[in-house]
Amino acid sequence: MLSTGALLALGSACTTATAPTAQPAATTAPAAAGAPQAGPGGFAGSGPLKLLVQSHFVPAYDTWFDQWASDWGTKNKVEVQVDHILSAQLAAKIAAEVAAGAGHDIYALTRNGEPALYHDQMVDVGDIAKQVGEAHGGWIPLGETLGLYQGTWHAVPEYFIDFPALYRKDIFDANGLAPVDTWADLLKTGALLKGKGNPIGIAINQQSNDSSNSWTGCLWSFGASTVAQDGKTVALDVPETREMLHYAVDLYNQTMTPEVLSWDDTGNNLLLASGRGSWIQNPISALRTMEHDTPDLAKNVYVSNTPAGPKGRMTPVTGKAWAVANWATSVPAAKAFITDYYSVVGEGVKASQGYNQPVLKDMRKKPMPILGEDPKLTVLQDFDQVARTVGYPGPPTAAAGEVESNWVIPLMVGRAVNDGNVEAAVEWATQKIQSIYAKYT
Repeated sequence: MLSTGALLALGSACTTATAPTAQPAATTAPAAAGAPQAGPGGFAGSGPLKLLVQSHFVPAYDTWFDQWASDWGTKNKVEVQVDHILSAQLAAKIAAEVAAGAGHDIYALTRNGEPALYHDQMVDVGDIAKQVGEAHGGWIPLGETLGLYQGTWHAVPEYFIDFPALYRKDIFDANGLAPVDTWADLLKTGALLKGKGNPIGIAINQQSNDSSNSWTGCLWSFGASTVAQDGKTVALDVPETREMLHYAVDLYNQTMTPEVLSWDDTGNNLLLASGRGSWIQNPISALRTMEHDTPDLAKNVYVSNTPAGPKGRMTPVTGKAWAVANWATSVPAAKAFITDYYSVVGEGVKASQGYNQPVLKDMRKKPMPILGEDPKLTVLQDFDQVARTVGYPGPPTAAAGEVESNWVIPLMVGRAVNDGNVEAAVEWATQKIQSIYAKYT
């Protein structure tokens, strides 16, 4: 993922350099019983409404959202302050404010397991989730995992981020190659293309979220997982994990170059954008950036599904869900803001250029906006079928989130790649996971 932006303290006007791609009028959705509504005076006197969100990987979305938030504040007589922070820094910032018991009123949770981790610090938003779900045909199962914990909605899901493959169709065609469908295909295809100067690229380190997503998905597709379906029993030490690691060693040696060992989230994007790379796994933000920066090259970049393994096709995804802190200056104002946002959430999907994958059933009807209009992207309309959250096949618990944030799986792959000792890598990772889960028992 190519991250853009830095921490921006935006005032109530949310001033931006360019006009939003779509500027909605402030609207108020019909409220369900118990859902907050502003009175004739709006929320005047309630104090500023402060939001902490990630800088979107498609900047046009932030432009659109900031304008909508400003319009909403004007209509409801409350100062809305939207603070954007780099995605990689957001989780630590939220953790610091939770520890302090003070900070922002509304948080965009983007790490799997955060609703479970912070359930005591966030208010019940079940009234909003129920209203929004009923208005849009219900939530897809993945959406529920992004906000529900122990039967209570601690966050209202907005979207997940798909994680497909992006490949150079012209290079594939010139070599008589079909799009990669399986991890086995990738090894054969990648070995051929590396020999022609067009390597593939998957990060192998603790600096790239892409690295964690790719290797965790690969692990699952080989039939292994970090934890069992009960969400408690550590399950990594199995033959399928070793099979996956032997595969990963071969994939690195035969299809990649050592640069992948030091990449951050921009590394694979830059490989593809350089014209040298042939295949990466990444959200479509990489394609959108190329369409802007190198449009001639972008014409040859196509999208295919995440690879399948011997035991299935699946990949972890991150998402976004809105949470309201216990310490919010005005919980009614915060809830009203989130409720009203879902009356225009479809415009947000369009502003994100298809990056935001909706988790409401009615919004996934085909043809979907953006994804159903571009032949390159139609495969992404079914991506919810292969998307999973950390902790799979169990729930996205706080422990599962900590395993992810400690980069255990990509570091296990890195150890195997560095010295070829698969057994030692499995032993190290198993001990790390056991020590993390022990803290939550």
